[in-house]
Amino acid sequence: MKLQNKQLCQTRQEKIMYALDKLECMSRSQLQSLFQLKSVRNANRVLYNMSPFLNHKRLHENVYYLSKKGRQHIGSEKNKPHLTQLEHKVRRNDIYLYYGCPKDWKVERPNEWRIQGETSKLISDARFSLHGVICFVEVDLKQKMLENKKKIKLYHSLFQALGQQQALLIFYTTTSVRKERILSWCQEYKVNAEILTIEDFENYFL
Repeated sequence: MKLQNKQLCQTRQEKIMYALDKLECMSRSQLQSLFQLKSVRNANRVLYNMSPFLNHKRLHENVYYLSKKGRQHIGSEKNKPHLTQLEHKVRRNDIYLYYGCPKDWKVERPNEWRIQGETSKLISDARFSLHGVICFVEVDLKQKMLENKKKIKLYHSLFQALGQQQALLIFYTTTSVRKERILSWCQEYKVNAEILTIEDFENYFL
């Protein structure tokens, strides 16, 4: 029985490491939710026992990412994530988990299209498909609102270029005030969108 428990523990640890490799970093509550680690105390114990394979930084809670030993253990060829970008990546993960961990989830995806002879380019924070709909993710933490407006105009052009293909812009922002402004621009430019705020996720991972 002890051997079986040890094997189960090792399997869980490797699953956690592969998830961290895929998403670059995850908060304690995200890991707790994804791997059903039950209580905060139990999640902290599991992650503490993985200390040789993990590093962490304290933001609103501990955010974990693979150490050099962890990357070597699973054969990852990725570099250590930039610590200044951890908050942005964690918020992007909120969307990944909220939509059920899409299998075709891709981050920082470039999009290029032509309309009336003019080429446009746009890099989405993430992209995935849901029931035949292409979903584009934008995470807005500190972006200037005029930049958000320009981006929404670009999505209007992109969605036109997609023709009959259904598309959805998922915009994740910080406050209800910003949400209302972003929603008004999406309506103005006729961009099919869902606008979420940090408040929408406050109790989601508990």
